[in-house]
Amino acid sequence: MVRNSALQIASVRGGNLEDKVNYLLDYITITDLVQRYGQAIDMHDFDLLRSCYGHEIEVDHSPTIGMGLMRISADKWCDLAKQFHSQLDGDEHILIPQEIIINGDKASCHVLMHARHFYRKANGTPYQSLVGTYDLDLERLENGWKIAKSVQGVRWAEGNWQFHEDIKNSFGNPGLS
Repeated sequence: MVRNSALQIASVRGGNLEDKVNYLLDYITITDLVQRYGQAIDMHDFDLLRSCYGHEIEVDHSPTIGMGLMRISADKWCDLAKQFHSQLDGDEHILIPQEIIINGDKASCHVLMHARHFYRKANGTPYQSLVGTYDLDLERLENGWKIAKSVQGVRWAEGNWQFHEDIKNSFGNPGLS
């Protein structure tokens, strides 16, 4: 099993033309998936967001929502995202895939994340920024590559964290169990 992208690229480089083309198509498709994820949240297009997942997802976004690692239906996860992000007046997610490892129908992707949130009704500054990462596990399904697991890391946050907490708490217990 290849463990870093430099080794994977070296391995593909020595392969046949079909292997090279398939690797490039998978790499581009996974990069597109990461960009579509950010675009969906920024545009508040939760049908587009739903297209990024299969039926279930493992999620650990503890730095921003708590709750630790959980398995949840993709529909429920997208509903939670909609409840949260629809209350914001603006989002901007800059997502940069830094390393993609492809192993057959499974892949992993380390993503650099810069997220900005804007909330006019905030007490204090209406801005919040997060800098961190997503570590994604992906799987190839009949309808393309999908996010199967998302682990969020936050390196630092700036601005008004309180409105994030207020919005998160506004929809009470999301009934994840």
